[in-house]
Amino acid sequence: RLLLSLILPLLAYPATAMMTPPTKKIVLIGGGHAHVQVIKALNVNTRPSNVEVTLIDLQSAASYSGMVPGCVSKLYTLPQVQIQIGPLAEWAGIEFVQGKVVGMSLEDKEKKTVQVEVSDKNGGITTKEVPFDAVSVDIGSTTRDFNRIPGASQYCISTRPISDLVVRIEKEEQLLKDRLKDGTFKAAHFVVVGGGPAGIELSLALRARFKDMLDSNLSITLIDSSDGLLVNETSANRKALENVMSKYNIDTRFSLLVDEVTSSHVHVHSSKDQSSREKIPYTHIIWATGAEAHDLSWSLNKQCGLEVSETRGWIQVNSYLQSLSHPYIFAAGDCCEIVNDNKKSPPKAGVYAVRSGPILIENLTRFVGASKCAQELVPYHPQDDFLKLLMCGDGTALGFRFGIPLYGKWVWKLKDFIDVMFMDLFDVNKLPKLDEKKDEYDTAQYDASIERPPPLAADDAAKLLLRTDDDVDFHRAWDVLRDMMADDKYKNEVLDIARLSVDKQLSEII
Repeated sequence: RLLLSLILPLLAYPATAMMTPPTKKIVLIGGGHAHVQVIKALNVNTRPSNVEVTLIDLQSAASYSGMVPGCVSKLYTLPQVQIQIGPLAEWAGIEFVQGKVVGMSLEDKEKKTVQVEVSDKNGGITTKEVPFDAVSVDIGSTTRDFNRIPGASQYCISTRPISDLVVRIEKEEQLLKDRLKDGTFKAAHFVVVGGGPAGIELSLALRARFKDMLDSNLSITLIDSSDGLLVNETSANRKALENVMSKYNIDTRFSLLVDEVTSSHVHVHSSKDQSSREKIPYTHIIWATGAEAHDLSWSLNKQCGLEVSETRGWIQVNSYLQSLSHPYIFAAGDCCEIVNDNKKSPPKAGVYAVRSGPILIENLTRFVGASKCAQELVPYHPQDDFLKLLMCGDGTALGFRFGIPLYGKWVWKLKDFIDVMFMDLFDVNKLPKLDEKKDEYDTAQYDASIERPPPLAADDAAKLLLRTDDDVDFHRAWDVLRDMMADDKYKNEVLDIARLSVDKQLSEII
């Protein structure tokens, strides 16, 4: 009788309630290139019913860095280069907390939380605790030395935050128009500090934006601490870049380190001779130096021991994008550094954040037991190289792949095509209605479903890639590049022919 009294209540209890798995909470800090893929994949119709996802970001829109120079040169509007992460989260049935992450509470292993400063109804600031079982950080980077060099933060326009960069340049343009109108304008001298891809593209974008308005009264100087532009590229690629900078009248200065920025001059010294100092005059200055970790990485290191790199503050992760110190913390994109004994961490480039998205989707869901597959984490294997595309601002672009330069309108059309395809993946106006359950997470990349015709003959392929005329079919040229990626033998055959021609044609590329 006692046994029956214990069993009968259990038999009366709904079986579904007894079998309901515990709720698992995934928190995404930042709306970066990897996280937007996680948001899309873990929508309410795809993720298990016991999984809850929260996105935290200070902004409701995230700028796509690859298109920003095009926005500066007026080839795009600001809304065209922004992913609306707030509406995307709403489409996916994901909670969106708009606020600033200030820390994590990890003492209670059963109730770990992210601490977020949010605005309250009275216009004040309050701290919200967001619980999680797994948390991922994809917050990008900030601009190196912007707050360290005296005068930089006071007088320079920084490339981060990206949306602020575009707004500041728009304001400066309006001021220039006003000065032209009232007759007080004399000349505009833009100085861009930093000779990486961002600095190069911004120099070209500024030329494109202001050349018609200012004509000969516009000068642009790019200064960098290295001995030349993109020193790790092949000599052919570097020569092509030099030709581009010359064509668009960008003055390049090398081996210069900035000591101070004043209201009218950049104070620099030579990296080769400390005693060699000069003052470079400017009317406008853009700070486009390399990447630096956000303060959040350092504060989490101090607050809860999150492992970061000693000098730069990058979140240290393994090949699974999982923190070395806290297995329930993941990171992707510029904010992290992959620690791998066999391979160097990839450079800070958007393509690596994009390609890590599917890995992050799998590993976050596997970690909390919500995977559609096995539970073992999946390693991320970054590609060794990638197609680098630098827009020139006038409807042409310069590209590098497999050590050879690519130039022309077709290169710009290809860049635009790739970027717009990526953006369309997260445009809520182009996403399907979530009216039926899906069995698999959507981890497809922007170029995954594009079929290709049979490869061109190696000789024809090499000739096509080196063409600079306006009649090149960029789709066909992209097919060649992807065929080369897929077949090493074919790639080598094409390159053997291309390299014989590239030196001869280099002087004609621009």
